[in-house]
Amino acid sequence: MSAHQRAVELGLLDVNLETMYGLPEPSGAKFVSHVAHGDLLYVSGTVATTGGDAYLPGILGADLSIDEGRESARLACVESLRVMAFALGSLDRVVRMITLNGYVNSTPNFIEQPRVINGATELLVEVFGQGGLCARAALGCQGLALNASVELVMTVQFDGGEVRSALPTPAARCEA
Repeated sequence: MSAHQRAVELGLLDVNLETMYGLPEPSGAKFVSHVAHGDLLYVSGTVATTGGDAYLPGILGADLSIDEGRESARLACVESLRVMAFALGSLDRVVRMITLNGYVNSTPNFIEQPRVINGATELLVEVFGQGGLCARAALGCQGLALNASVELVMTVQFDGGEVRSALPTPAARCEA
């Protein structure tokens, strides 16, 4: 089964990204969904959301358990997969994941960031097989937009073909 078919069967691509990027951005952040350069696709940071609100917001080591953090990382990864599918038209165009940087909103003494980000890595492997394993960092930080517990930034190698134009957040739209 192809990567795109697996993602569809898992119900991961059931959101219209154009509609999602049309919603007000509560953080006021100015960015675009993705940037392509050569055969690399850079996916902007994604956080776990449901209905435009942060899902499982809070701080690991204080408000949230490792399992809740893993769930948040998995859902943030779903958001990244949606951006990839939008940009490329199909996840089947992904050659392999290159990097995954995971930021975990955590207390200073929390040291389980790698276990939290495993939630995203496991989903990438579920969708792309061994091509989902990549170079990775799991970083602790204090404070993410919307009080998100996890944010992910990814770099993807794709087949080098055409890429759809990036979607800007409402704050990043240029006035005509």
